[in-house]
Amino acid sequence: MGFGVVSLLDAVFRRAFTSAGLRPGSAAVDADTTIHFWAHRSLLPSTSAATTEQRRRPVVVLVHGFGPGPTWQWAAQVGPLSRHFDLVVPTLLFFGASRTRAPARSEASQAAAVAALLAGGRHLPGLGPGRTVHVVGASYGGIVSYHLARALLQRQQRGGVELGKVALCDSDVTKGPEDDRALAARGGVEEVTELMVPADTKMMRRLTALSFHRPHKYMPECIARDLLRKSLEDRREDKIALIEGMTTAGGSQLLPLPLEVLIIWGEFDQIFPLEKAYKVEEKLGEKATVKVIPNSGHLPAQEEPKLFNRVLLDFLLQPSSSNGIATAAS
Repeated sequence: MGFGVVSLLDAVFRRAFTSAGLRPGSAAVDADTTIHFWAHRSLLPSTSAATTEQRRRPVVVLVHGFGPGPTWQWAAQVGPLSRHFDLVVPTLLFFGASRTRAPARSEASQAAAVAALLAGGRHLPGLGPGRTVHVVGASYGGIVSYHLARALLQRQQRGGVELGKVALCDSDVTKGPEDDRALAARGGVEEVTELMVPADTKMMRRLTALSFHRPHKYMPECIARDLLRKSLEDRREDKIALIEGMTTAGGSQLLPLPLEVLIIWGEFDQIFPLEKAYKVEEKLGEKATVKVIPNSGHLPAQEEPKLFNRVLLDFLLQPSSSNGIATAAS
């Protein structure tokens, strides 16, 4: 029974991607690294079928966090976003089909691989120099997105794509060892890796309870076991190394981004508590703005998708009118 439910959900989420005009692909971005991704057809090698208007549309890159793959994490966003933007949705290294033989295990090495996917129009011919690219990342993917933004800014100076805006969703780019210790205590574990890379269904349920403001009260063991096997157990040691190799160091080396940044945060986030949003805003500079999504935890894109999508689209489609802390529902 578990196999059927999980496979059905996977098919539903993939269908959301294909219905939004996205198609799967993969690219060898260097001799060691292959990135799997989803992208709009106008960006793929068959761009001759794309209209001039499609080629001028801004591009949004959606970067997923830990947990199941990007189709599970962005299914509620790709439809609304695709009405206004072309999308690129990479699968981060050691998640799904993306692989590397390189030894680096950090958010910076993840960002470098995605930047290579976006560079020069080699892998995505429709993504030529000067085309505007916005970057949106959730949780760990938001930390990767900060590094991706800095990489794209450097490439922009050499005639690459033009970085537009950045949205970080429940992404503590100021995270330090004390935050890991506090999260481990909330999860009742010795090391944060035990919680973030669960080894059994008991720990997966504990992570789910911390991630959602309104977690499902009961998940049959057969479904939980199959979800763990299909989505969370793959490349477990590499994922642990990613957490251990994170370089945020409490944000001490964090530089402000010279562009508009939206910091979206769930009101009741127990992975990265809401007060961390204010620290991120302070570190990222005067162009950063915080929006709080009420009645949601660490995953507002999934718990409150309509409100989340409205907040994100308002930011991407319009100039920000003011800086500071705001509540999305206000």
